[in-house]
Amino acid sequence: MSGPSGAGGVALALAVLEEVARGGPTLSANRIAQLLGMPRASAYRLINSLTSEEYLLRHPSLDGFVLGVRVVELAHLIAPRRADPVPDLIAGLRRRTGEAVHFVRYTGGRVLVVDEDPDLPLLSIDRTRRQLGATAVGRLLIAEYPPLEATTDPGAAKAVAVSAHAAGISIEERRRIAVDVSRLGYANCIEPGPDARVCIAVPVRSPEGDLAAAVALTVPGVDLAAAVRHLGAVTAAVEELAHASYSMGSATA
Repeated sequence: MSGPSGAGGVALALAVLEEVARGGPTLSANRIAQLLGMPRASAYRLINSLTSEEYLLRHPSLDGFVLGVRVVELAHLIAPRRADPVPDLIAGLRRRTGEAVHFVRYTGGRVLVVDEDPDLPLLSIDRTRRQLGATAVGRLLIAEYPPLEATTDPGAAKAVAVSAHAAGISIEERRRIAVDVSRLGYANCIEPGPDARVCIAVPVRSPEGDLAAAVALTVPGVDLAAAVRHLGAVTAAVEELAHASYSMGSATA
């Protein structure tokens, strides 16, 4: 496409995202600058900004980029949901338990918040995305990619390792989290502070056994047992969700 002459920063950012969507992960920053008629330095600054905000992700093995989790979130928010069983199932679980319930998906080693409980929102969506060890849904993702173990998705494993390292989570801590999740079948986390809460997260897996999503239940306070007493209801909802989603052919990944 021709360069958006005189366009503001928002228009340029959207133009970059469009080029990545069209061109795929082989499209380098230099090529994006050429296609948009931008100075290379300006294009690099804009691309770095979009990457830091997770609108773009650097491809782990090619020179280019892919659309990031923030773009995927926007797509989920505006996509038609008539055939999606998630909203009704999550709403039903909220009614049965009387507690806050959240639904997230996992893509490329990152957390995608799909359905946040309006009555008790997440303490921080940004922390949920980036500080994986601080939340139950993040710990599920850490457990899915134990350090130094083979995986069918090296890109996702690298993204998890980078996020964990940035948050100060050691390799030994990642291994401990993986062992705990494997033993329990779910993840749990106490989030301290003035708005302290405890959370459990049960994984939703694809037919191949890959971690695709999670249902998380949150209870105010620091009493883990208050959340665990709902484990049976959450697990039943996860089983129903997985069956409904995959029997319709709509993957939860």
